[in-house]
Amino acid sequence: MQPYNDSQLQDLIDDLEQNEITEFFSDNNNIIHKKYISDAVLLFTHALNQLDKVPDVNNREGHVLTGDFYFSEFYSALSQHGEMQVVHDMVGISKELSSKKSRQYEDKKVLTDSDLKYLLFAPLLYLIDNGYVKSDLDNILDRVIKNMDQRELAYIINTKGER
Repeated sequence: MQPYNDSQLQDLIDDLEQNEITEFFSDNNNIIHKKYISDAVLLFTHALNQLDKVPDVNNREGHVLTGDFYFSEFYSALSQHGEMQVVHDMVGISKELSSKKSRQYEDKKVLTDSDLKYLLFAPLLYLIDNGYVKSDLDNILDRVIKNMDQRELAYIINTKGER
């Protein structure tokens, strides 16, 4: 088996929608420890957020496959590096987020910015909390939350299916 090539992760990051978050991860000065973990967790976060959005009726399959692809790259990169604790931690976070999002969908509560930040970016907050990236990312996440259109999120607008 060929060793995993970390440049594949960077190529995927470069292909993501360019915004403050992806720009943060593209600047190596913001990464404190093990860039491949930060890149993989960014892809994991992107996959989770991709699946939170209500897909267009004409792109439902592509929508799901894109999320699955980013998940597989996350798992591949971290398993090749033997970072199974991070994988375990992300699976735990993902389970918790799924439960919280389901409850949000059912309860239709008004979310605080802090609650929404956690629902969207818990894996990235993990990177900050565990010293993989600079804490400046937290300010960026706050700005993204303030400027986002929450109507794109199925568990916020309480809908199923396609647009």
